[in-house]
Amino acid sequence: MKKLFLGITTLSLSLFCSAPLWAAPVTPPKPAKNVETRITSDQLTYLAEKQLVIFDKNVHVVRPDIEIWADRITVYLKPPKGDAQKKEGEKGGMPAGMAAGDVDRIVAERNVRMKSENRNGTCAKATYTMDDGVLLMEGDPRLTDGENTVTGETIKYFTEENRSEVMGGSKKRVEAVFSGSKNSSPIRGNR
Repeated sequence: MKKLFLGITTLSLSLFCSAPLWAAPVTPPKPAKNVETRITSDQLTYLAEKQLVIFDKNVHVVRPDIEIWADRITVYLKPPKGDAQKKEGEKGGMPAGMAAGDVDRIVAERNVRMKSENRNGTCAKATYTMDDGVLLMEGDPRLTDGENTVTGETIKYFTEENRSEVMGGSKKRVEAVFSGSKNSSPIRGNR
């Protein structure tokens, strides 16, 4: 009986103590990024009820990871949190136009240019999402890195990972042009 009790106790303790080993790993949430986004333009329209800010003419966006230029940029705001959601006049509510939420995404249109580190790009429309740092380029997108160029139907540029994905489609296939010295080969290296 003592052996059975000792065996069950040992088995129970080993299962209890090893539980953290086979449990799913816990990934801590990413800390919130508090990064400044500076936008300049000739004209600005703020639509509080739609949580939109529209910048027109000579628009320039500056962030630590990317710069964007365009004729028009629309900033979509996330809904305000907490007390900022209270309506004007309610106790603790913000005056109209003062309760803007965080930026959700930035949509650039017409004559769009971008620069991120050593990469430059052009397209008709670009959407930059703040949470993941992804720039989706559409409308004859072109991304250059030094003398190398890539084009396609759409280009996704991941600013935080310094990588891009180019998608082709029925209207346009992916095309990449790699430039280098005439004595180098991308497979064999320099001779």
